[in-house]
Amino acid sequence: VAGGSGTDAACSPFSGRISLADRIGAMELTLGGVVCRVSSGRALSLGCENDITLLLDGGTDNIFESGAGCAGISLGDGTTLHIDSARLPAGSDAPIGTLTAIGGTDGAGIGRDSGGSRIQSSRIFILGGVITVTSTGGKSGGAGIGAGLGAPVGDIVIRGGTVTASATCHAAAIGAGVQGECGDILITGTARITKALGG
Repeated sequence: VAGGSGTDAACSPFSGRISLADRIGAMELTLGGVVCRVSSGRALSLGCENDITLLLDGGTDNIFESGAGCAGISLGDGTTLHIDSARLPAGSDAPIGTLTAIGGTDGAGIGRDSGGSRIQSSRIFILGGVITVTSTGGKSGGAGIGAGLGAPVGDIVIRGGTVTASATCHAAAIGAGVQGECGDILITGTARITKALGG
């Protein structure tokens, strides 16, 4: 998947959005330079009860920015997300792919929308790539990676990659949002956390 950035007929900034149906099961998407910035709603919605792998193509930058109340990359109930670097061809000197996710007011950067559900079943696994996440806060706030305002998330596992995470107001950089619980957090393996700044 690639593209998304451009202008509409009135020469105003415009991008598409990606939305996956519920209960499609396992799916793998390779992101090869995707830009989805939307002023309302979700830039990337992974649906409910899915098992999604996002592979970041080498040498590409991928950006998802959502509107108020929505996570930059939004997980519905029961959805598991894996993020990893795509395997580079032998001899390639392309840099590792990057992913930037920006949540709207009170949504997580990567994780849950605000107040959407009380079910703590969605999980997040980061295995590779250069990941930068931000929750823009609001009156209370969602986590950089994890729960939204009033919307819990399950376990978060970071086994690789380079991660920068920040949240405003009273939320965690990685973990809980305001009145949004988080499951277990495990950071291990080759993971490098360059910044984790809570609100």
